[in-house]
Parts: sequence; structure tokens; C-alpha cells
Amino acid sequence: MSRRDEDMHSSHLGRRRGSSALLAGFAATLLLAACQVLPERPPAAATYDLGAGERGPLAQTLTPARVTVSAPAWLQATTMHYRETWTDPGRRRAYADNRWTAAPPAMLGLVLERALGAGEGAGCRLQVQLDEFEQVFRAADRSEARLVVRFTLLPVRGAESISSGTLAVLERATTADASGGAAAFRIASSRLADAIAQWLAEVDRALPGGLSAPGRCRR
Repeated sequence: MSRRDEDMHSSHLGRRRGSSALLAGFAATLLLAACQVLPERPPAAATYDLGAGERGPLAQTLTPARVTVSAPAWLQATTMHYRETWTDPGRRRAYADNRWTAAPPAMLGLVLERALGAGEGAGCRLQVQLDEFEQVFRAADRSEARLVVRFTLLPVRGAESISSGTLAVLERATTADASGGAAAFRIASSRLADAIAQWLAEVDRALPGGLSAPGRCRR
């Protein structure tokens, strides 16, 4: 190979190496740009529940056969609702990155069943209508859990009510955020179960023959 041929061969090799390096650099630049354009994965939402509830002191003869909890459409999802009464009291808001593990009626039903010993003894049916389940902010740093229910005690058979009542439970949140609200709802749900147990005992004392009289809760 002549000197000229060698020079030409070296020149071709140089250009190839230069082109390869240029292409590699271009590919690396595209890859880096793609990584910068791709959106970051949003953080997983924090989830909360009301716990499973603990069996209360209600006498076995007064425990309902079952507990059912119903609610309006806006409480049939896992959304955590709150309201800022000092800015716009008529507006219902929702936390963006916080959720309940289940819809409030399902969670509250579990707590009431366990606390009231559902299915252990008597045959009456307890129907609960959940009307409000939201964290209410009175100020930016002060809030409370608000739980409002209506409930009806039905006999073993038939749809005629034995007794009914309404309860509103307010529980102060220790922190003005979703976590503080969830903790307050746990306490409020337990307080509600205790109040319903007390109401069942009062109904039993007030009725002639009590709840175990024929046509009531006796199986």
C-alpha cells in the first residue's frame, strides 16, 4: 500500500470513529432528554381506617342480630371529606393524597358489629343511616371529626320500628390534617358505638317486658 493509500485509509477510519462518537453522544443526549421529560410517578395516597372495634359491655340479650349501615352517594366512596367553615362553609372539599381504606358505611358497620356483639344473642335488627362523616375546620389549625347518624331498631320479623334515635358525635382532632382527622374519627366511632349500646339498654328498660318480649327481639 502506497503512502497516499495509507493516508486515505487512515482518514476513512478517523471519519468512521468520529461519526460513531457523534452518534453515541447524540443517543446519550436523547436518552437524557427523555428521562427529563418523563413525569415522576406520583406518591401513593396515604390510607386510613377506623379499626375493627372492640366488644363493649352490652348484655348478650340486647345485642342485635345484625347491623346495616347505609349512606348517601357522596359517602359511598373512599374520599376523605373536609369543610372549612371560616372561608366557605357550604363547600365540601376532599383531600388529594389521602383516602379511607373502604367507604365510611362499610368501616363504621364493622366497628358497630364488633362493639355491639352483633349476632351473639337477640334477634333484633339495627339499621343505621350515616348522614355526615367529615372533618370540619373551624380555623386553619383547629378541626374536629363530625359524625351524624339516624338509627332504627326493628323486630325479628316485620318492618314496624321498636324505637329510633339520632346522634351527632364531635371529636376534636389533635392535628389539623388528614391524619389527625382519621384518628378523631376512630374515637368518634367508638363513642357512637357506646352511645348506641346505652340507648339499647334504655329502650330495654323503658318497654314493658323489655326487648325480649314476644314480637320484639326474641328469636
